[in-house]
Amino acid sequence: MTIADFAVRRPVATSCLIIGLMLLGLNAFRRMGLELMPKVDIPYITVVTVYPGASPEELEIDVAKRIEDAVSSIEGLKHVSSVCMENVCQTLLEFEMGVDVDIAATDVREKIDLIRSELPEDVEDPIIQKFDINAKPVATMALIGDVPIDELYDYADNELRDRLTVIQGVADVQLIGGAKREVHLELDRDKLAARGLTTMDVVKAVQSSVKTIPAGRIREGDTEYSVKFDADYETIAGLNDLEIANQEGRRCYLRDVGRAILATEEVRQRATLDNKPCIAIKVVKKADANPVAVANAVKKAIDRLNQELPAGMKLIWVSDDATFIEAMNADAWKNVGIGIVLTAAILFFFLYEVRSLLIVSITMPLTIIIGLFFMQAVGYTLNTSTLIAIGLSVGILVTNSIVVLEAIIKRLDELGDPKEAARLGANEVFIAVLASAVTNVVVLFPLAVMKTRVGLFIAPLAMTMFILTLVSLFISFTLTPMLCSLILKPRATQRRSLLRRLAEAFDRVLAANVAVYRQLLRFTEHYPVVGALVLLAVVGMLVHSFWVAGKLGTGFFTETDRGEVYFRRWGQRGDRERELPQDGLQDRFRPSAWLRQLEGQLPAAVEQMPLAVSPGMAQGGKQWAQLFPTRQSFGLIGRVVEGRSQQEPRRLFR
Repeated sequence: MTIADFAVRRPVATSCLIIGLMLLGLNAFRRMGLELMPKVDIPYITVVTVYPGASPEELEIDVAKRIEDAVSSIEGLKHVSSVCMENVCQTLLEFEMGVDVDIAATDVREKIDLIRSELPEDVEDPIIQKFDINAKPVATMALIGDVPIDELYDYADNELRDRLTVIQGVADVQLIGGAKREVHLELDRDKLAARGLTTMDVVKAVQSSVKTIPAGRIREGDTEYSVKFDADYETIAGLNDLEIANQEGRRCYLRDVGRAILATEEVRQRATLDNKPCIAIKVVKKADANPVAVANAVKKAIDRLNQELPAGMKLIWVSDDATFIEAMNADAWKNVGIGIVLTAAILFFFLYEVRSLLIVSITMPLTIIIGLFFMQAVGYTLNTSTLIAIGLSVGILVTNSIVVLEAIIKRLDELGDPKEAARLGANEVFIAVLASAVTNVVVLFPLAVMKTRVGLFIAPLAMTMFILTLVSLFISFTLTPMLCSLILKPRATQRRSLLRRLAEAFDRVLAANVAVYRQLLRFTEHYPVVGALVLLAVVGMLVHSFWVAGKLGTGFFTETDRGEVYFRRWGQRGDRERELPQDGLQDRFRPSAWLRQLEGQLPAAVEQMPLAVSPGMAQGGKQWAQLFPTRQSFGLIGRVVEGRSQQEPRRLFR
């Protein structure tokens, strides 16, 4: 008994099986994550080494070369490059595709531990990080208020960061704007020189004196107490009494050569909301977390956090990836639905048979729903690659069912028994349909196992089409013959309806077109010159297509319109303006003038431009300022008005 025989003879069991798979598919659709791109694991590892006070030349010789020599023997390593800046050396290790990044990171850590003693004494321990492209920011917020920017940063760093990181799926919270508080020692060079001291004497005094040292234990009966030497200062004023020198009985305190003040770190970045200082907060998701779920969870927490904020502070939602991903997903499913409807309409245009159209219209969406279960089983999410595959598979899904349906209708006209026609017709074309499906599988399988960087994006597309092709093959020999045995009726018993007359008229028009085409073929056969001209025209079009292809250019991905536009400007030396002294950014590039100019130029295309970050942007942050210390930069995010293209504001600055 073949699978088609079982489906025809056991319709109840077949229906239960199909319904069960359909419910599993609907449950899988509910649980599948939404992403913009499929998850990829690019084998990159960075080694960041901090050497305070070292120049790029010293870092290159004493740090970068030794690290490169140590890791060069690791298996699977493809390329090593280092970037040396003031105080920092960053070494990028690129591995072959398919290398386990976790194992590679362990190997790198072991190699660097072996040469740790060969590095300069003042070098900090190298930081080994895996470059995870999946752990990226998914939401941006801004903390504003009437309080100083330092207080905003302190609250965001000490309170909001902890409140946001406990949300499920959140890996990290990045703060842009402001800086951490720290103690600054302002020294008077003349007073130091008068006492024969240097700045390093003060540094050593602070390092050796301001600390907490364990001093052992004291036992009293059955109780044991820990003892420690506590030389920390609870107040800034108390630090001024620190003894920094004692020569020949003459003591020198910090207050004698300078003073200690509470200030902030050097501000290397800043953020503004509506041209007012703020703290930009970017929420980074975990590598395996659903970005839509994370963004929605953070958005729900905003209302609760706003109620708990101190007076004068407010947390504002700026942008997120969830809105675009959900809109992309909804649009993709809408296009899939339109494709199914158009496919059914074209079939009806050729068949003029409502019953046959009903069968095909049922099998197409069911194939997609059941395919979702197997997609979720292999760990796929709904992203650009898988949604494209689902859209492309609509035509493939109906092909197998149409072949089986046509064979069953032919047998039905001969036998008049729907069940027997369904069984025999499905068995007759089983080998042909199977061969057709296998050809698709043979083409898709090599793409599904690609290990290249492009393969990381192509593999989900090919595997999704592979799954849907197999599901379509299963549906064609189970659900299609079962529905044919229950729904179809012999044509001889059908009355001459309007649809039958329309079908006959369409057949006459189609036959006339075929006759005209046959005459054209005979004309080219009798006149070889005409055939040669046609062949020459085809070859010319082929050559022209290659020329056009060269003009089109290439790219990894097409540019998407997310309804947002981002501007970045690099400031030159002549663009700098003096900042207010209390701002902590004296003689730094300020974007306020350019922002006002930009806002005046884009009132119609851009709805609002709420957030600006300087220098660099969220993706660069302070790194841009480190790489280009003489060229301050800043970026701006704008939301494009609904119905307008993001290309419109871009054309103004080209």
